[in-house]
Amino acid sequence: MKIIAYHLPQFHEIPENNEWWGDGFTEWTNINKPNKVGGDLQPLLGQYNMLDKNTLIMQTELAQKYGIYGFCYYHYWFEGKKLLEKPVELLLKEKDINQKYCFCWANHSWFRSWQGSKEMLIEQTYGTEKQWSEHFDYLKDFFVDERYIKIDNKPFLGIFIGNFEIAIEMYHFFDKKCKEIGFDGIHWVASWHLNKNSNPTKEQCSAVMMREPTVSFKASICTRAINKFRRIFRKYLPPRFAVEKYSPKVIMNNALKKMKDFDCGMDFYLGAYSMWDNTYRHNERGYIIKKPSAKLFYKYISGLNQIAKERNIEYCFFNAWNEWCEGMILEPDTKNGYFFLDIIKKVVDKNK
Repeated sequence: MKIIAYHLPQFHEIPENNEWWGDGFTEWTNINKPNKVGGDLQPLLGQYNMLDKNTLIMQTELAQKYGIYGFCYYHYWFEGKKLLEKPVELLLKEKDINQKYCFCWANHSWFRSWQGSKEMLIEQTYGTEKQWSEHFDYLKDFFVDERYIKIDNKPFLGIFIGNFEIAIEMYHFFDKKCKEIGFDGIHWVASWHLNKNSNPTKEQCSAVMMREPTVSFKASICTRAINKFRRIFRKYLPPRFAVEKYSPKVIMNNALKKMKDFDCGMDFYLGAYSMWDNTYRHNERGYIIKKPSAKLFYKYISGLNQIAKERNIEYCFFNAWNEWCEGMILEPDTKNGYFFLDIIKKVVDKNK
Protein backbone atom coordinates (compact mmCIF):
# COMPACT_ATOMS: atom_id res chain seq x y z
CA MET A 1 0.00 0.00 0.00
CA LYS A 2 1.48 3.33 -1.08
CA ILE A 3 0.43 6.21 1.17
CA ILE A 4 -0.17 9.55 -0.52
CA ALA A 5 -0.76 12.36 1.97
CA TYR A 6 -2.97 15.34 1.20
CA HIS A 7 -0.90 18.50 1.34
CA LEU A 8 -2.23 21.99 2.17
CA PRO A 9 -0.09 24.73 0.56
CA GLN A 10 -1.52 27.63 2.62
CA PHE A 11 1.70 28.26 4.56
CA HIS A 12 2.68 31.43 2.74
CA GLU A 13 1.11 34.82 2.20
CA ILE A 14 -1.09 35.66 -0.77
CA PRO A 15 -2.79 39.04 -1.49
CA GLU A 16 -6.28 37.52 -1.31
CA ASN A 17 -5.81 36.06 2.18
CA ASN A 18 -4.29 39.33 3.37
CA GLU A 19 -7.41 41.10 2.11
CA TRP A 20 -9.88 38.58 3.55
CA TRP A 21 -8.20 37.72 6.85
CA GLY A 22 -5.69 40.49 7.58
CA ASP A 23 -2.10 41.32 6.66
CA GLY A 24 0.41 38.52 7.11
CA PHE A 25 -2.20 35.75 7.16
CA THR A 26 -1.04 32.16 6.67
CA GLU A 27 -2.27 28.88 8.13
CA TRP A 28 0.02 29.53 11.09
CA THR A 29 -2.07 32.59 12.03
CA ASN A 30 -4.89 30.40 13.33
CA ILE A 31 -2.49 28.01 15.04
CA ASN A 32 -0.86 30.90 16.89
CA LYS A 33 -4.15 32.25 18.28
CA PRO A 34 -5.15 31.20 21.82
CA ASN A 35 -7.41 28.14 21.59
CA LYS A 36 -9.76 27.96 24.56
CA VAL A 37 -11.65 24.86 23.44
CA GLY A 38 -9.19 22.59 21.62
CA GLY A 39 -5.63 21.41 21.64
CA ASP A 40 -2.31 23.18 21.42
CA LEU A 41 -0.63 21.80 18.30
CA GLN A 42 2.69 23.32 17.28
CA PRO A 43 5.15 21.95 14.70
CA LEU A 44 8.15 20.24 16.26
CA LEU A 45 10.35 21.27 13.33
CA GLY A 46 9.24 24.91 13.37
CA GLN A 47 6.81 27.01 11.38
CA TYR A 48 7.84 27.03 7.73
CA ASN A 49 7.20 29.00 4.55
CA MET A 50 6.10 26.96 1.54
CA LEU A 51 7.86 29.39 -0.81
CA ASP A 52 11.23 28.29 0.59
CA LYS A 53 12.87 25.50 -1.40
CA ASN A 54 14.36 24.14 1.83
CA THR A 55 10.83 23.52 3.12
CA LEU A 56 10.05 21.35 0.09
CA ILE A 57 13.31 19.46 0.58
CA MET A 58 12.65 18.95 4.31
CA GLN A 59 9.13 17.66 3.74
CA THR A 60 10.23 15.35 0.93
CA GLU A 61 13.04 13.80 2.96
CA LEU A 62 10.88 13.44 6.07
CA ALA A 63 8.05 11.77 4.17
CA GLN A 64 10.33 9.34 2.38
CA LYS A 65 12.18 8.43 5.59
CA TYR A 66 8.91 7.32 7.20
CA GLY A 67 7.36 5.50 4.28
CA ILE A 68 5.10 8.14 2.74
CA TYR A 69 5.08 7.59 -1.02
CA GLY A 70 4.11 11.11 -2.10
CA PHE A 71 1.89 14.16 -1.69
CA CYS A 72 -1.48 15.11 -3.15
CA TYR A 73 -1.48 18.92 -3.23
CA TYR A 74 -4.72 20.83 -3.06
CA HIS A 75 -5.12 22.74 -6.32
CA TYR A 76 -7.22 25.92 -6.32
CA TRP A 77 -8.55 27.03 -9.70
CA PHE A 78 -11.57 29.31 -10.13
CA GLU A 79 -12.22 29.53 -13.87
CA GLY A 80 -8.73 30.87 -14.54
CA LYS A 81 -8.12 32.41 -11.13
CA LYS A 82 -5.33 30.59 -9.26
CA LEU A 83 -4.80 30.62 -5.50
CA LEU A 84 -1.95 29.13 -3.43
CA GLU A 85 -0.27 27.85 -6.58
CA LYS A 86 3.29 29.08 -5.94
CA PRO A 87 4.62 26.17 -3.78
CA VAL A 88 3.88 23.53 -6.40
CA GLU A 89 5.11 25.79 -9.18
CA LEU A 90 8.36 26.01 -7.21
CA LEU A 91 8.44 22.21 -6.96
CA LEU A 92 7.91 21.92 -10.72
CA LYS A 93 10.84 24.26 -11.30
CA GLU A 94 13.19 22.51 -8.87
CA LYS A 95 13.70 19.21 -10.68
CA ASP A 96 16.32 18.04 -8.18
CA ILE A 97 13.66 17.55 -5.48
CA ASN A 98 12.76 13.89 -5.91
CA GLN A 99 9.17 14.07 -4.73
CA LYS A 100 6.24 12.07 -6.09
CA TYR A 101 3.14 14.26 -6.25
CA CYS A 102 -0.27 14.84 -7.80
CA PHE A 103 -3.20 17.25 -7.47
CA CYS A 104 -6.59 17.23 -5.83
CA TRP A 105 -8.66 20.05 -7.31
CA ALA A 106 -10.44 21.67 -4.36
CA ASN A 107 -13.36 22.66 -6.57
CA HIS A 108 -15.53 24.37 -3.99
CA SER A 109 -16.36 28.00 -3.27
CA TRP A 110 -14.65 29.77 -0.39
CA PHE A 111 -16.77 31.29 2.38
CA ARG A 112 -16.04 33.18 5.58
CA SER A 113 -17.14 30.05 7.44
CA TRP A 114 -14.28 30.19 9.96
CA GLN A 115 -16.12 33.13 11.51
CA GLY A 116 -19.55 31.50 11.27
CA SER A 117 -20.51 33.64 8.27
CA LYS A 118 -22.03 32.59 4.93
CA GLU A 119 -20.30 35.45 3.10
CA MET A 120 -18.77 34.14 -0.14
CA LEU A 121 -15.16 35.10 -0.73
CA ILE A 122 -14.71 33.50 -4.14
CA GLU A 123 -17.19 31.40 -6.10
CA GLN A 124 -16.34 28.21 -7.94
CA THR A 125 -17.62 28.27 -11.50
CA TYR A 126 -16.63 25.97 -14.35
CA GLY A 127 -17.14 27.90 -17.55
CA THR A 128 -17.11 26.20 -20.95
CA GLU A 129 -14.55 24.37 -23.08
CA LYS A 130 -12.59 27.62 -23.52
CA GLN A 131 -11.98 27.80 -19.76
CA TRP A 132 -11.42 24.04 -19.50
CA SER A 133 -8.72 24.30 -22.17
CA GLU A 134 -7.01 27.09 -20.24
CA HIS A 135 -7.12 24.94 -17.10
CA PHE A 136 -5.68 21.94 -18.92
CA ASP A 137 -2.91 24.02 -20.49
CA TYR A 138 -1.84 25.03 -17.00
CA LEU A 139 -1.95 21.49 -15.61
CA LYS A 140 -0.20 19.77 -18.52
CA ASP A 141 3.20 21.16 -17.49
CA PHE A 142 2.78 19.22 -14.25
CA PHE A 143 1.32 16.14 -15.94
CA VAL A 144 4.39 15.70 -18.15
CA ASP A 145 6.75 16.04 -15.17
CA GLU A 146 8.26 12.59 -14.56
CA ARG A 147 7.63 12.99 -10.81
CA TYR A 148 3.90 13.51 -11.30
CA ILE A 149 1.89 10.39 -10.39
CA LYS A 150 0.33 8.48 -13.28
CA ILE A 151 -1.89 5.41 -13.30
CA ASP A 152 -1.61 3.24 -16.45
CA ASN A 153 -0.02 6.14 -18.33
CA LYS A 154 -2.78 8.50 -17.22
CA PRO A 155 -2.06 11.56 -15.03
CA PHE A 156 -3.85 11.35 -11.69
CA LEU A 157 -6.23 14.25 -10.97
CA GLY A 158 -8.25 14.14 -7.77
CA ILE A 159 -11.51 16.08 -7.56
CA PHE A 160 -12.77 17.20 -4.15
CA ILE A 161 -16.45 17.45 -5.16
CA GLY A 162 -17.00 14.68 -7.67
CA ASN A 163 -20.69 15.09 -8.37
CA PHE A 164 -20.88 18.53 -9.99
CA GLU A 165 -23.14 19.45 -12.90
CA ILE A 166 -20.65 19.28 -15.79
CA ALA A 167 -18.45 16.49 -14.45
CA ILE A 168 -19.09 14.09 -17.35
CA GLU A 169 -18.35 16.64 -20.08
CA MET A 170 -15.28 17.99 -18.31
CA TYR A 171 -13.95 14.50 -17.57
CA HIS A 172 -14.11 13.50 -21.22
CA PHE A 173 -12.61 16.81 -22.35
CA PHE A 174 -9.57 16.33 -20.07
CA ASP A 175 -9.33 12.69 -21.18
CA LYS A 176 -9.21 13.76 -24.84
CA LYS A 177 -6.61 16.48 -24.17
CA CYS A 178 -4.36 14.03 -22.31
CA LYS A 179 -4.46 11.66 -25.28
CA GLU A 180 -3.43 14.52 -27.55
CA ILE A 181 -0.16 14.95 -25.62
CA GLY A 182 0.78 11.28 -25.53
CA PHE A 183 -1.00 9.85 -22.50
CA ASP A 184 -3.68 7.16 -22.51
CA GLY A 185 -6.19 9.58 -20.99
CA ILE A 186 -6.81 11.20 -17.61
CA HIS A 187 -7.17 9.29 -14.34
CA TRP A 188 -9.96 11.48 -12.94
CA VAL A 189 -10.57 10.41 -9.34
CA ALA A 190 -13.43 11.86 -7.32
CA SER A 191 -13.65 12.03 -3.53
CA TRP A 192 -16.18 9.72 -1.89
CA HIS A 193 -17.84 11.42 1.07
CA LEU A 194 -20.24 10.34 3.80
CA ASN A 195 -23.25 11.89 2.08
CA LYS A 196 -24.12 9.52 -0.77
CA ASN A 197 -26.08 12.26 -2.53
CA SER A 198 -22.83 14.14 -3.16
CA ASN A 199 -20.93 11.15 -4.50
CA PRO A 200 -20.07 10.60 -8.16
CA THR A 201 -21.19 7.96 -10.62
CA LYS A 202 -18.94 5.83 -12.81
CA GLU A 203 -19.89 8.02 -15.79
CA GLN A 204 -18.36 11.03 -14.02
CA CYS A 205 -14.92 9.67 -13.10
CA SER A 206 -12.31 6.93 -13.54
CA ALA A 207 -12.30 5.93 -9.87
CA VAL A 208 -13.04 7.27 -6.39
CA MET A 209 -10.92 7.85 -3.29
CA MET A 210 -12.30 7.46 0.21
CA ARG A 211 -12.36 10.75 2.09
CA GLU A 212 -11.62 10.19 5.78
CA PRO A 213 -12.72 10.63 8.49
CA THR A 214 -16.03 11.61 6.84
CA VAL A 215 -16.69 8.25 5.15
CA SER A 216 -16.29 6.25 8.35
CA PHE A 217 -17.52 8.84 10.83
CA LYS A 218 -19.59 7.13 13.52
CA ALA A 219 -20.39 7.71 17.18
CA SER A 220 -21.80 5.52 19.94
CA ILE A 221 -25.23 6.24 21.42
CA CYS A 222 -23.58 7.53 24.58
CA THR A 223 -21.29 9.90 22.64
CA ARG A 224 -24.19 11.22 20.59
CA ALA A 225 -26.17 11.92 23.75
CA ILE A 226 -23.30 13.74 25.44
CA ASN A 227 -22.61 15.86 22.36
CA LYS A 228 -26.28 16.74 22.02
CA PHE A 229 -26.16 17.98 25.62
CA ARG A 230 -23.08 20.03 24.75
CA ARG A 231 -24.80 21.65 21.77
CA ILE A 232 -27.92 22.55 23.76
CA PHE A 233 -26.11 23.95 26.79
CA ARG A 234 -22.92 25.17 25.09
CA LYS A 235 -23.19 28.78 26.23
CA TYR A 236 -23.46 27.68 29.88
CA LEU A 237 -20.52 25.25 29.84
CA PRO A 238 -16.78 25.85 30.32
CA PRO A 239 -15.22 26.21 26.82
CA ARG A 240 -13.25 22.95 26.84
CA PHE A 241 -16.27 20.93 27.93
CA ALA A 242 -18.58 22.64 25.44
CA VAL A 243 -16.86 21.38 22.29
CA GLU A 244 -18.02 18.07 20.77
CA LYS A 245 -15.62 15.13 21.10
CA TYR A 246 -15.61 11.75 19.39
CA SER A 247 -13.86 8.42 19.87
CA PRO A 248 -11.22 7.35 17.33
CA LYS A 249 -11.79 3.68 18.21
CA VAL A 250 -15.35 3.69 16.92
CA ILE A 251 -14.39 5.53 13.72
CA MET A 252 -11.23 3.57 12.89
CA ASN A 253 -12.85 0.19 13.53
CA ASN A 254 -15.78 1.28 11.37
CA ALA A 255 -13.34 2.31 8.64
CA LEU A 256 -11.75 -1.15 8.49
CA LYS A 257 -15.16 -2.80 8.33
CA LYS A 258 -16.44 -0.37 5.71
CA MET A 259 -13.46 -0.54 3.37
CA LYS A 260 -13.19 -4.31 3.57
CA ASP A 261 -16.61 -4.63 1.92
CA PHE A 262 -16.89 -1.31 0.06
CA ASP A 263 -18.39 -1.51 -3.43
CA CYS A 264 -19.43 1.50 -5.48
CA GLY A 265 -19.37 -0.18 -8.88
CA MET A 266 -15.95 1.18 -9.86
CA ASP A 267 -12.31 1.18 -8.76
CA PHE A 268 -11.55 2.94 -5.49
CA TYR A 269 -8.61 3.97 -3.34
CA LEU A 270 -8.42 3.64 0.42
CA GLY A 271 -8.50 6.62 2.76
CA ALA A 272 -7.07 7.24 6.23
CA TYR A 273 -6.65 10.00 8.80
CA SER A 274 -4.71 10.64 12.01
CA MET A 275 -6.90 12.74 14.30
CA TRP A 276 -9.12 15.84 14.04
CA ASP A 277 -9.47 19.20 15.78
CA ASN A 278 -10.89 22.07 13.74
CA THR A 279 -11.42 24.34 16.75
CA TYR A 280 -8.36 26.32 15.62
CA ARG A 281 -10.58 27.65 12.84
CA HIS A 282 -14.10 27.30 14.23
CA ASN A 283 -13.64 27.65 18.02
CA GLU A 284 -16.57 26.10 19.92
CA ARG A 285 -18.42 25.43 16.64
CA GLY A 286 -15.74 22.88 15.75
CA TYR A 287 -15.32 19.34 17.03
CA ILE A 288 -12.56 16.98 18.06
CA ILE A 289 -11.79 13.35 17.22
CA LYS A 290 -9.29 12.34 19.85
CA LYS A 291 -5.82 11.01 19.13
CA PRO A 292 -5.83 7.20 18.86
CA SER A 293 -3.68 5.01 21.05
CA ALA A 294 -0.53 3.55 19.52
CA LYS A 295 -2.16 0.09 19.52
CA LEU A 296 -5.30 1.36 17.76
CA PHE A 297 -3.40 3.36 15.14
CA TYR A 298 -1.11 0.42 14.36
CA LYS A 299 -4.17 -1.83 14.00
CA TYR A 300 -5.78 0.77 11.72
CA ILE A 301 -2.83 1.20 9.35
CA SER A 302 -2.03 -2.55 9.36
CA GLY A 303 -5.67 -3.32 8.67
CA LEU A 304 -5.81 -0.93 5.74
CA ASN A 305 -2.62 -2.45 4.37
CA GLN A 306 -4.15 -5.92 4.59
CA ILE A 307 -7.28 -4.74 2.79
CA ALA A 308 -5.09 -3.21 0.09
CA LYS A 309 -3.36 -6.58 -0.40
CA GLU A 310 -6.58 -8.56 -0.45
CA ARG A 311 -8.34 -6.21 -2.85
CA ASN A 312 -5.30 -5.29 -4.96
CA ILE A 313 -5.53 -1.56 -4.15
CA GLU A 314 -2.30 0.32 -4.73
CA TYR A 315 -2.87 3.65 -2.99
CA CYS A 316 -4.21 5.03 0.28
CA PHE A 317 -4.93 8.77 0.52
CA PHE A 318 -4.07 10.03 3.96
CA ASN A 319 -5.79 13.05 5.46
CA ALA A 320 -3.42 14.81 5.90
CA TRP A 321 0.26 15.75 5.93
CA ASN A 322 -0.13 19.26 7.33
CA GLU A 323 -3.74 20.28 8.02
CA TRP A 324 -2.64 21.91 11.24
CA CYS A 325 -5.81 23.96 11.74
CA GLU A 326 -7.96 20.84 11.46
CA GLY A 327 -5.68 18.80 13.70
CA MET A 328 -5.01 16.31 10.88
CA ILE A 329 -1.25 15.95 10.66
CA LEU A 330 1.53 13.50 9.98
CA GLU A 331 4.23 16.11 10.50
CA PRO A 332 5.74 15.84 14.00
CA ASP A 333 4.38 18.19 16.65
CA THR A 334 5.66 19.31 20.05
CA LYS A 335 3.04 17.28 21.94
CA ASN A 336 3.00 13.97 20.04
CA GLY A 337 6.42 13.97 18.44
CA TYR A 338 6.75 11.48 15.56
CA PHE A 339 3.88 9.34 16.87
CA PHE A 340 2.01 8.85 13.56
CA LEU A 341 5.07 8.63 11.32
CA ASP A 342 6.78 6.11 13.60
CA ILE A 343 3.80 3.75 13.46
CA ILE A 344 3.39 4.09 9.71
CA LYS A 345 7.10 3.29 9.29
CA LYS A 346 6.68 0.15 11.42
CA VAL A 347 3.87 -1.08 9.17
CA VAL A 348 5.76 -0.18 5.99
CA ASP A 349 8.99 -1.84 7.15
CA LYS A 350 7.15 -4.97 8.24
CA ASN A 351 5.60 -5.37 4.78
CA LYS A 352 8.65 -4.70 2.64
